[in-house]
Amino acid sequence: MSFLSPWFLAGIAAVALPLWLHLLQRYKRTPQPFSSLMFFERRLQASSKQRRLREFLLLAMRIALLVLLSLAFAQPFITHYSPVAGRRKLTVIAIDRSFSMRYGARLTEAKARAHALVRALGGGDLAQILAVDSHVEALTAPERERLPLHAAIDSLQATDHASSFGEFVRVLRVMDASSGMQLDVHFISDMQQTSMPPVFTDLVPGPHTKLSLYKVGSGNPPNWAVESVTAPARVYNGSPARVTAVLSGWHTPQAEKTVSLMLDGKVVASKSVTVPASGRAEVEFPSINIPYGQHRGEIRLSPGDQLPEDDGFLFSVQRSDPRKVLFLYANGRARDALYYKAAMESAPDAGLTVEPARLEQATVDDLSNFAFVVLDNPGELDAATARALCDYISKGGAVLLAAGSTTAQAGHVPLSGEAASFVHQPETVGDIDRGDAALAGVADFKNVQFSGYTLLSPKAGDRIVARFTAGAPLLIARSMGEGRMLIFASSLDGSENDFPLHTSFVPFVVQTGRYLAGEEDLPSNVIAGTPVELRRSRSAGTAADVIGPDGRHELNIREATSALSFNLDRDGFYEVQRAGGKRLLIAVDADRRESDLTAIPDETLALWRNTGSTSPLQTGAVERQSRSWSFWRYLLLAAFAVALVESIFGARYLKRGREVL
Repeated sequence: MSFLSPWFLAGIAAVALPLWLHLLQRYKRTPQPFSSLMFFERRLQASSKQRRLREFLLLAMRIALLVLLSLAFAQPFITHYSPVAGRRKLTVIAIDRSFSMRYGARLTEAKARAHALVRALGGGDLAQILAVDSHVEALTAPERERLPLHAAIDSLQATDHASSFGEFVRVLRVMDASSGMQLDVHFISDMQQTSMPPVFTDLVPGPHTKLSLYKVGSGNPPNWAVESVTAPARVYNGSPARVTAVLSGWHTPQAEKTVSLMLDGKVVASKSVTVPASGRAEVEFPSINIPYGQHRGEIRLSPGDQLPEDDGFLFSVQRSDPRKVLFLYANGRARDALYYKAAMESAPDAGLTVEPARLEQATVDDLSNFAFVVLDNPGELDAATARALCDYISKGGAVLLAAGSTTAQAGHVPLSGEAASFVHQPETVGDIDRGDAALAGVADFKNVQFSGYTLLSPKAGDRIVARFTAGAPLLIARSMGEGRMLIFASSLDGSENDFPLHTSFVPFVVQTGRYLAGEEDLPSNVIAGTPVELRRSRSAGTAADVIGPDGRHELNIREATSALSFNLDRDGFYEVQRAGGKRLLIAVDADRRESDLTAIPDETLALWRNTGSTSPLQTGAVERQSRSWSFWRYLLLAAFAVALVESIFGARYLKRGREVL
């Protein structure tokens, strides 16, 4: 027996109190001389033995009460062991299907090993097939039938993802904890070094997992690849495009390679480059004329090797005229657009031109023809204008609202309705979230002075991109339907600040313009597994569409109307139409970490094997489980019963004592 709170046992010392009362403080009669007893009434006297017996019983009950209370508060418990049923055995066959398994016959060898493991299973053994790359997929449920296991192995195909051994072991730990089974794991892989997690402890499986590793392929084979390509996603104003590629070799000798630049399957330029032994080389195509429209580009090296899938690198490029930005001004303030227009058009690579117009034009022009709309301190908007702008945003448009003092006089922010008030107090810019896409790459707004500012009230879901020194929001990013909105807590015409006079004004205008126009949504290429946003709101009724590299539609009817995003899983070109109507051509390339085929050293693999359970797996083995049983409640009930009996017994004893006297 043990105690959770043994210090309460010190309360047993309180038994000295009833001992002191019963033994040391007994009432003693003093004999008195008296002349005659003849006139006294004769009565029966109580037996001193009976009185002594009652005193001892009362003393025992009082001592027992104190002891029981002390023991109850000390919370005694008894630990006992009971046999429990042993864990059933589950054989897990995991196969690496990452991009590097395309090299030579590695995947074929892995499948053959997996089939052999299935054939070696016992008649009643449970088994499951897992596929491993950047994530883990269960190809079957735990099965006793062999046919589904063999079919799952045959269906396995190499993907364009990188493998992650840390993610694989994390899934094994979850299975160990949740399945209640003993896992006998067989992992078949080329054991690529780049798949290892940064911390070795991430490779430790659960306590009921036995890990066996099978390596396919041998040595560190040589491989060349186009590691990366830098190309513009859009080209404007007839200027040529500049394309740069990096070639890499792993465990390779020095070699001469021919690098070709292709557009829509046709070679438009080529160069010869020397790739050093196990090194990198850069090749540049500085002046490539891109025709109007969207084009599918590729950088390809030759001669190829045993992993031809990374000898080419895809990218997309589009030539178009600069898009228009509608700058709406109120009350004949045409000069308000002067600073903004000059700043935007000073950066020709922004691909945006500013078209000033009266505020009333919002109800006349087709706003979908503009990349985004700028409202500079508009004040109160009439119902028709507000309705036209809100409809434009909800369908995928974008608005930059400069909420200056005129807007604050209305008491609320146009288009969104939250309260706003103007603060007549000089301010400077404080914190800036440079990680936000709205201000990516924009430097500090150093020495920019604001004579006052509009106090904005952010809504749930808003992102505060920049703040004043006092903490009030300067720039708020907000999503509205399928569109987006930036709210600037001052004007853009220089009447309430000196922002247009500083060098930080041009980067601010250009970057916020690119953000509102969706330029960050147009990368020339992405890595396989990158998600693409299809819609910003589930309430939008417009359908999205994704056409994969093989020309097939990737979304079913339900996904087309409800899916928020889609993972671009395969190497090739995807045509994406968002719910807002915007069309994208996205080039997807396999993760080039997989091109480095360097294997994990044998000593590291040996350490990994030893992290698993080394005890033999026994089906139905008996385990003993320890359980603690606490009985303080019973002691407390016993103390209550003793207290009740003691009170009754003590009351009767005192009554009889008075009768004797």
